[in-house]
Amino acid sequence: MGRPAKQLRPGDSPTAYFGYELRRHREHEKLTQDQLAAELRWTRPIVSMFELAERVPRRHHAEALDAYFHTDRFGHLYELIKKEAVPSFFRGYVEKERTADQARTHAPLLIPGLLQTEGYATAVLRAGRSPDELEHSVAARLERQRILFREDPAPARLWALIDEAALRRQVGGPDVMAAQLEHLLEISDRYNITLQVVPESAQTYAGLEGAFTILSFHDGADIAYVDAVRGGYLIDQQARVREITLTWDLVRTSALPGEDSLNKVKEYL
Repeated sequence: MGRPAKQLRPGDSPTAYFGYELRRHREHEKLTQDQLAAELRWTRPIVSMFELAERVPRRHHAEALDAYFHTDRFGHLYELIKKEAVPSFFRGYVEKERTADQARTHAPLLIPGLLQTEGYATAVLRAGRSPDELEHSVAARLERQRILFREDPAPARLWALIDEAALRRQVGGPDVMAAQLEHLLEISDRYNITLQVVPESAQTYAGLEGAFTILSFHDGADIAYVDAVRGGYLIDQQARVREITLTWDLVRTSALPGEDSLNKVKEYL
């Protein structure tokens, strides 16, 4: 005899609630896990891990389930899962970022989150997180990147200034870093993404004190976000936002032109 089904408590977490609802809908339709997997062109272990809350669903999983079961429940649960994965200090920024028309970011140590591959993000976020927490955090970071590819409204414009040190640092090892650099070259072809590298020859320059991002909106004042160790903070006081914008402009004067920046990325492949 097989093992009895694990009893999920939907109140434990949004991921557990997602698994509970998936099992409930599947059993209501009198489908086995194998049958549902075949209908969705998934594998049975994927269905099982979702139902046991052992895997974090992505947006396309929720959309596929809503389409199959003719509901919007899984999409709503996915939104809860996304919020759970974002640290409390960062949630306000993520909500603002989702509606931004433009992001200007400076990254002196790491590749900016909006440009990270899954492998790179996993390596960056791994320290101090359980496997489940890590999967949630990586999924949330990749979800943020949707603003660069959305169709309605138009995709946000991203202008990223990256220190050469971030290209040289072997985050995740040679293979992960090579894939990350290839991704930078590929994504820089998009009309809405501008990437510039601040070379080591710039030595000291404005912005070395830390990473920051400025968000602009079609309707509303700019805001800024400044990174800190295990934290960060939003800034909406316009005098302070102007100071940070000036710093970003000064960093840009130290950066290489577009084509030279891409050649700098290629040097590390």
